Amino acid sequence: MGGVERLRDDLSRYQAVAIDTMIFIYVLEKNPIYFSLAKTILEIVEAGLVEGVISVITLTELLTAPAQEKDVEAMREYEMYLLNFPHLTVLPVNVEIARAAAHVRGDIGLPAPDAIILATAQNVQVDAIVTNDKRWRHKISGTEVVLLEDYLPDEYESVVGPEA
Repeated sequence: MGGVERLRDDLSRYQAVAIDTMIFIYVLEKNPIYFSLAKTILEIVEAGLVEGVISVITLTELLTAPAQEKDVEAMREYEMYLLNFPHLTVLPVNVEIARAAAHVRGDIGLPAPDAIILATAQNVQVDAIVTNDKRWRHKISGTEVVLLEDYLPDEYESVVGPEA
């Protein structure tokens, strides 16, 4: 079974997943290695087969590149894309999430944006977090981590390198 099919099969076990920012970046930038896998995740969410959750931090991260380019139109398009994406909920940062993010930072030392994304996922108790950040794999308890890299064909192993 190919990587995309395995990913579809694995995601079908979940009701709700948190999606890390890089999944959207891979699609928007048409990343040559991860595009098809990332696109598959978004298609599954869009179809309503799995509910998706993101932190508003993801919106911030996605708007940053067009903001640096002073591309207000691209900023509007990205915002509309996320805010109107079917079966995707954009969650704000509140005091509870801020407190949980502080614990994540203190416990595993992730940067604030990553800690907020993880705290958001844990706050709404999703079944899994979809990312490609290997630092998250063995540091998060209670929520499964789905790494895109695990679904790559063998020929990409030398491109992405061994697990950290």
